Amino acid sequence: MAEHDALVLSYSHLADFPRAGDALQTLKKVASIVKPIMRARGWKVRELAEFYPDQANLLGLNVNRGQRILIRLRYPGDRSLFLPLEQVVDTMLHELSHIVFGPHDGKFHNLWNQLRDEHEGLVRKGYTGEGFLSDGHRLGGGRIPMHEARRLARAAAEKRRTLTAGSGQRLGGMVPRPGSDIRRTIVGAIERRNSSTLQGCGNTNHNDREIQQISETATRNGFRTQAEEDAANEAAIAQALWELVQEEEKQRYGNYYVPPSAQNPTGNGGGSVMGGGGYGSNGVPPPIPGPASRPPPLPRPETRPPVVAAPTPRPAQQRGWTCNVCTLHNPATYLSCEACFSERGQDPQRQVWTPNAEKRERQRAAAAASTNRSSTVETIDLTTSPTRPTSNPNHGAVAPATASTWNCSFCGTTMEKQWWTCSTCGKMKDSS
Repeated sequence: MAEHDALVLSYSHLADFPRAGDALQTLKKVASIVKPIMRARGWKVRELAEFYPDQANLLGLNVNRGQRILIRLRYPGDRSLFLPLEQVVDTMLHELSHIVFGPHDGKFHNLWNQLRDEHEGLVRKGYTGEGFLSDGHRLGGGRIPMHEARRLARAAAEKRRTLTAGSGQRLGGMVPRPGSDIRRTIVGAIERRNSSTLQGCGNTNHNDREIQQISETATRNGFRTQAEEDAANEAAIAQALWELVQEEEKQRYGNYYVPPSAQNPTGNGGGSVMGGGGYGSNGVPPPIPGPASRPPPLPRPETRPPVVAAPTPRPAQQRGWTCNVCTLHNPATYLSCEACFSERGQDPQRQVWTPNAEKRERQRAAAAASTNRSSTVETIDLTTSPTRPTSNPNHGAVAPATASTWNCSFCGTTMEKQWWTCSTCGKMKDSS
């Protein structure tokens, strides 16, 4: 049984190109996929046409807000090779958005994202265009009632959900590379999809005269086919699937959900129909009820936050290490002491032979012996008065005794006077 309220009145394909029959079927397939979205908003397209412009990146064109929509079906370099169906459908959704909004502003993107989400929701319910039911489910004779269409739609959606549950299926694309950020990969794919479709839109890249010329060229080269009357049963089941998608939206937004219509194509602002969390493609949350409808808050018991003791400050750790022999603080990158050349972590009690060790031992022994010879013990009797020296004018002043050793000011090693440099660290003595 036919439905007289057709949404796409005619099709036009390039009959002289290879695979012309496939091009006509692709146009009808694209139109059937977006019909539930168009029907909810009351949109109609007088002619859906294929075009093959010289501009390689030109993907679609909307003439006079839906009077004629032109979309590219074939690759620029090969007329016999068709573009992926999902890309053609996305171009169709883009051009449908131009029925309401002309420039690519925020309102346009909100509507375009809303149409994308609704299309994804229909696909997840099992809708792939008219004729998506198998031959065994087709009903002949009269028109089926709406409650039977809803039952078939729910059965098809449940079957689709059962088949895809846990299957790990992925919609197109390639597997992300190992180590790549999945969030950046998703954002990059969205940006590439948006940029390619936006650059391929002729409504912003051409003026009205150029758009009219492109449309007339497609009309001259195309073969027009009158659209057949839609099957009423197929349209009823498609409408039932659309209602299932809208039921999910209503469950999410509650009484604040506004379905899309001819007066309000974006509905409540572009809510998602994907069945997941979030506010939708444009990130707009549902409206919040006013103070009058909000119930009074319940009194909460007074609670005090627990007192947390302030953490004790830790002393800053010094970088480097201290020599166990001469106690010099060396940088962390030094493997031996800068002063005494001892290895890092060397025990001072450990005997380590070096080329100058024997010489240094002889020097230390000679210095110790000289100190013992020069040091004398003098006993002073404090019970008697000291004798006063008799002055002798002819006797000269006694010269002060000079020390026979000196101590290194850097490492403290005792050295004989005859040596000018320290045998341990090599530092020259301060005075002669």
